Amino acid sequence: MEVITKEDLILINELSSRSYSGNRLLSNASNNEKSHLAEIKRKLKTIAEYYSKHYSESYGEFDTSVSTGNDIAIGGTSFKRIWSGIFKGAENKQYAAQISFVMDPIKPCLNVGFYFGRASGHSLNKTQRNNLESQLQKLADNLVKTIESNEPFRRKYNSLLDFGFKAYAGSEELQGAEWMKRINSSAKSSQIYAKIFPNDFGVIDNSTVDSYVAQIVFLMGGVSPENVSSGVVLRPLSPEQRAKQAERNAEIGLKGELLIMEKERKRLLSLHLNNRSYPKHVALESMHHGYDILSLDEKGDEIYIEVKTTTRLKKDPSSKVFFLSTNELETFENESGKYRLYRVYDIEGRPDLDIVDLNKVEKRPDGYICNYM
Repeated sequence: MEVITKEDLILINELSSRSYSGNRLLSNASNNEKSHLAEIKRKLKTIAEYYSKHYSESYGEFDTSVSTGNDIAIGGTSFKRIWSGIFKGAENKQYAAQISFVMDPIKPCLNVGFYFGRASGHSLNKTQRNNLESQLQKLADNLVKTIESNEPFRRKYNSLLDFGFKAYAGSEELQGAEWMKRINSSAKSSQIYAKIFPNDFGVIDNSTVDSYVAQIVFLMGGVSPENVSSGVVLRPLSPEQRAKQAERNAEIGLKGELLIMEKERKRLLSLHLNNRSYPKHVALESMHHGYDILSLDEKGDEIYIEVKTTTRLKKDPSSKVFFLSTNELETFENESGKYRLYRVYDIEGRPDLDIVDLNKVEKRPDGYICNYM
């Protein structure tokens, strides 16, 4: 597959920011831009066709679709969403469950995730629309039942938000449990997706897209009624996908550490502690320190900061659970007066943090999983 490039993403952002007239793209776009757009659609079509074939054996046959027709939305003045996807559960994709690849209209990124259709078939009569909406809701009901009744499926669902996926109903971001409750009453325009940005070489490489699809595609197995009772076979990750998963977890952790490093720099400056040796990002040198950042307290004495980062919202109860290594726990016990633990929430959205007192958290012995309120 050809890769999506930063130039592709920027073009979509630019086209999406413009107004058009006469229901015509060329009213405010060049022929070169139109040709480039056609190339982007071709890439997206290839991506959808690849994943349709790749996962059909595990989850049944998929239909594929890509943005077609007029690129100007109904109303004639704005640019349409550009996307491709694989779908099942209905012949009309607007009333189906989908794995979609959507060019973000505002940010230079590709949105990859699980979508329930928008239920907006404009050419349908009321009876047809009601039947399709009922069919769409059954898909959502099946998914909720599968999550509730299948423990491995539920664990995998709960892990999505730790990988960086976000759950939405329309434009409202929800916790995992809230999303299940919402789709149980109305599936329309509900989705769980992640934003993938280009790497340092200006591309979104195929292995990165594959790692996100591998995390989310299992949900397609939960919408079929036969799988609610018989169970969904969860496809294991390949070695490359596992490596990408570990890389992704490390990326999330590093983002949190960099955030705290910047906050510590500002804090030390405000205290007029302008020692160039602090703060020091020791986690970049070794994983054996038992903490991530060496800094100073208000008196100028050294403190040890451990950073635990999540992509979950602070209000999410699951964000109050984190793993503590034996080395980290021993360092805390030996240096409890100097040890600080920062819990960073929503690192890829609107970051927030707590300073957690490890003396007051519940520590479970299965690898020192910590839970706090």
